[in-house]
Amino acid sequence: METHGEQARVRRCGRALRRFLITASAIVILIIALTTWLGGNMREAMAALASARIRAVSAKAMNDAILDTMESNSAYTALLHIRENGTKVYMVQADPQQMNLLAAQCAEAAQERIAALGEQGISIPIGTITGLTFLSGKGPSIHISFTPAGSVQSQFSSEFTSSGINQTLYRVNLKLTASVQLVMPGVYQSISVTAEAAIAENIIVGEVPEVYTNVASEEDMLNLIPTEVP
Repeated sequence: METHGEQARVRRCGRALRRFLITASAIVILIIALTTWLGGNMREAMAALASARIRAVSAKAMNDAILDTMESNSAYTALLHIRENGTKVYMVQADPQQMNLLAAQCAEAAQERIAALGEQGISIPIGTITGLTFLSGKGPSIHISFTPAGSVQSQFSSEFTSSGINQTLYRVNLKLTASVQLVMPGVYQSISVTAEAAIAENIIVGEVPEVYTNVASEEDMLNLIPTEVP
């Protein structure tokens, strides 16, 4: 038979055990909630930082692909043909065959470079993800890989800009666009990356007029208009 004192001690132990279990359960729930919250925030920060770095390395890869492709073939230095009538330029004609070949080779080289960089991946220190300045660049690194999603697209554009008195600069640009897939735990994000570089340019020189007036603004232009003096 248990005495009254033993029964009271058992009840006290039972109440203490229940309080311990309730406290321990609350702590575990709090830790899980905090971990989930931090994990979600850190995942978003990591995805944003990884996206920015992937854009930077992919854009550099595409620019390097254009430069290396043009340097490796001397035919790409004469993409524009100048047609002259005596001393006057009457036509600037691009070589479509060479330009299309250049675009295809640049796109292929860019895709190979991006694929190679994607296999190497990028590393982001955990301290950088926290956003705390004193932890930036510190701690173990998380490895993130990426891969091209589809082929690199190419597009030409041209522009005319003033380059002096009766001088016009004609420039042809090549724009490469790549879709890159970011691969990391819990995140699958498609990133669009573009790079543009001038592949050909020529200055078209016209006749220099006897009188030249440089008008910087509409107000200055109005000041040149003669008015009747009362």
